[in-house]
Amino acid sequence: MSLYPKIPENPREWQPDQLLTTYDAVREDKYDAFIRMREKFPELYQDTQAWNNPPPFGEFNMHYSVRFGMVGVKAFTCKDYDSYGNQLDLTAFWFPDNQVVRHQNRGGETGTDRVFVGAMNVPVEFHKPHVAAAYKAARVPVKHVCTSFPVTPDAYAPVGTKLDVRHFKVGQEVSISFQNTDYGYKGVVFRYGFDGGWVWLGDSKWQRRPGNIGAEGQKRVFPGHRMAGQTGAAIETYQGIPVWRIDYKNSLIYLPTLIDADVGVYVKFRDTINTKGRTLWNEHRGLPPFPTFVPSSEEDLSKMATDECQLVSQPFYTYFRDEHHPVSLVTQADVEDAKAAKPAAVAAKKKVYDMKKYQESRKKYRQQLMKSRKFRLLGLRTVAHQKQEEARRAKILKYRRVKT
Repeated sequence: MSLYPKIPENPREWQPDQLLTTYDAVREDKYDAFIRMREKFPELYQDTQAWNNPPPFGEFNMHYSVRFGMVGVKAFTCKDYDSYGNQLDLTAFWFPDNQVVRHQNRGGETGTDRVFVGAMNVPVEFHKPHVAAAYKAARVPVKHVCTSFPVTPDAYAPVGTKLDVRHFKVGQEVSISFQNTDYGYKGVVFRYGFDGGWVWLGDSKWQRRPGNIGAEGQKRVFPGHRMAGQTGAAIETYQGIPVWRIDYKNSLIYLPTLIDADVGVYVKFRDTINTKGRTLWNEHRGLPPFPTFVPSSEEDLSKMATDECQLVSQPFYTYFRDEHHPVSLVTQADVEDAKAAKPAAVAAKKKVYDMKKYQESRKKYRQQLMKSRKFRLLGLRTVAHQKQEEARRAKILKYRRVKT
């Protein structure tokens, strides 16, 4: 088995998308070693079996398929506790009226597939006529916002498909993008945490200034220099945040994070990609609903209580974080071993540290130091006073009138 395809000698036989590369012995040896290790330890390399046995097109492929996401709204923040007692600071996101609005592909080019998802139904008069006409042509309700997600060709869902929060699964990592809080035009102290100037040096207009903005001979201020300006109202992205709870009756998703955004800000949710070298989905973690979750036709959420519609993740930590990790705790076996073991030599008696005695001695030392400084300063002041008196007398004698 080789990494490199056979390249025909005749260039006229080369295909448009054919990989043309020279032979690399090092990469070839690494690939052969990988194949042998996968055959010897199949349980360690089971995620890579999908490379050789990919599922049919239309089914989820953990190494290829990319799903679209959803659009939520920041609703509120709260606290929750896992089964070990760890406190979680949660932000709840509401997903109103999510629906597939449009598909896009630029001339059949690879990598240009996108799915547009809209959220929050609004009256037809909310948008301008040409915007409302686009929703009408797609035969979907007019949405407040609409955004696009890059997908693979096997992840399309029909236009008009209503999306459920169970599109995501508890425990999976998601990436969220949102516009953070708009603080307006701010100075460098607020924007970048500059220290500002002295408060007590007499100049009241120097306390929050940036200071020097260049060097001699620089001719100009270089681009990127930190100065006052617009703060906030920028698109921010958090990656790899696990889903803690899903309330599919009220269309809520709880994430264990706090975001710098106002309540009511739209948040773009999608499956995370940066999983530190691991696949987001596999046989152990489960596979996602693909291309999206389709609820049962017999399901009637209006007849179900809110407590029945809760999906909660497994605890993120396997111990109570306010205590030591279970591995570092002393077990009963450690106690028995310590009792059975005989010390080779008697340990030297540790000197008892008396904190009160130390503080008293330190206080006495500081008092003596202050006293010596006081007498020293008195001596210096006396010498200075004597010199001033001598100078004054000399001046008086110099200008004293003498009778002739």
